[in-house]
Amino acid sequence: MDRLIRMEKKIDTSEQFIEFYKKKGDYLVSLSENHFKNIEYRKCLELLNQAYGMYKKGNYTELAEKTKQRFLEIKEKYFKK
Repeated sequence: MDRLIRMEKKIDTSEQFIEFYKKKGDYLVSLSENHFKNIEYRKCLELLNQAYGMYKKGNYTELAEKTKQRFLEIKEKYFKK
């Protein structure tokens, strides 16, 4: 019986996940800037895309939009058709 009670008690980790998504997004953005400075634009875009996904998962809409804008700026400037 005691074991059942422990199993039913759930730990809310949603705050930790949201915090993780923000930190991971921030890390990916800073890493993308390093690649940008080294003229590795394709890798930079990949990392910004991943950061965008992390911010969206964490519901950081403003940071996600800022990241998306940076992505589009780089794509338009360095990958013209």
